Amino acid sequence: MIGFKSKMDVSTPEEIFLEINNRFIGAIMMHGQFADYFDFLGLRGYKNLHEYQHLAESIERRKVCRYYINHHNALIKEDFSGEVNIIPDAWYTAKRLSVGKSTKQKAVEDGFLEYHNWESDTKFVYEKYAQKLRETGSVADAIFVEKLVEDVSAELKTVERMISDLISVGYDMVYITEIQPEIQEKYNKKLKGIEVE
Repeated sequence: MIGFKSKMDVSTPEEIFLEINNRFIGAIMMHGQFADYFDFLGLRGYKNLHEYQHLAESIERRKVCRYYINHHNALIKEDFSGEVNIIPDAWYTAKRLSVGKSTKQKAVEDGFLEYHNWESDTKFVYEKYAQKLRETGSVADAIFVEKLVEDVSAELKTVERMISDLISVGYDMVYITEIQPEIQEKYNKKLKGIEVE
């Protein structure tokens, strides 16, 4: 579903921030597609979660670009190459009301697994980049990237708790449907609180 891998053989701040920028572009694409994915399934809470993450990741990407410009006096090149295809091709010819319970159930499980894998990989990648920056003496850059690690770690914690709950109920569609209003309200409030610094 996601055909993008961050390069790990990078060592300079320029190379590392280029890769971080690329990863943010991938994340923005992923969350945008997941918002449509869950909206199509009629799961508005999960849709709002990903709409919030889509906007939050976009703002975080702007912070990365601003940081690099202001601390390195240079631009980060736009260099994303990869594919992010969250939505199965067959869905593009389907109608929302034709999606049955078992398809929805499997889609929730597959979607959360993909989401978890992305965030887990992102945390690993950013940790390695922060470590490399410290090793090469770019301490301020390392501290900035470590803050990104903290953000990803918090998001990963949320995703893992949601997955744990879903596993506990066997991805039961009644449970999934009943929790949507609570999740929708939570992320509606968070969406209202998004600000660009």
